[in-house]
Amino acid sequence: MAHCGAKTRSGEPCKRHAVPGSSKCKLHGGAASKVNKGNKHAAKPGSIYSQFLTDAENDMLASIELGRVDDELRLTRIRLMRALARENEHGNTLEADSEKREPVEIDGKPVMVDGKPVEKVTITTKVRDYVGMIDRLTARIESLERTRAELLKANPPEQLPVARIEIEVVRGRENPKAPDDGAPA
Repeated sequence: MAHCGAKTRSGEPCKRHAVPGSSKCKLHGGAASKVNKGNKHAAKPGSIYSQFLTDAENDMLASIELGRVDDELRLTRIRLMRALARENEHGNTLEADSEKREPVEIDGKPVMVDGKPVEKVTITTKVRDYVGMIDRLTARIESLERTRAELLKANPPEQLPVARIEIEVVRGRENPKAPDDGAPA
């Protein structure tokens, strides 16, 4: 089997075997295109939040420019609307938090019933603190609004363009070359 054609940090040739179909080993990029091709978990533009948003929220997110206080306000308001809706729907009732399934084993062998393995299902539930969540989101909105107001105070938006300028001459200079006929110059 051929050796990798890359050089190590010390400048010596790599001593690892090359990946079949490539002149380099795994560490130096051999067959990297095959490994990375079709990566379903790769980050795509906008995928950080978009996979957790509804279609309507994704449409709104498309119009938001990132990195501004207004954008954070919009996103926090979306989260607040969600929390209010969940509180209205569930209130102080138990909600499923997680579900864990494990096979039942006796002496290291799975227990079978009608040819199917028996599973032990553990469901944890809890009452979510929607009031606390709503309070935190409301405080975040208040903080962002305060920051926005301070930024606007420090950097006011450009004023509207001037439509008309009026100039009133209160006391003009006399034109020395103008004839003195009593008329103002």
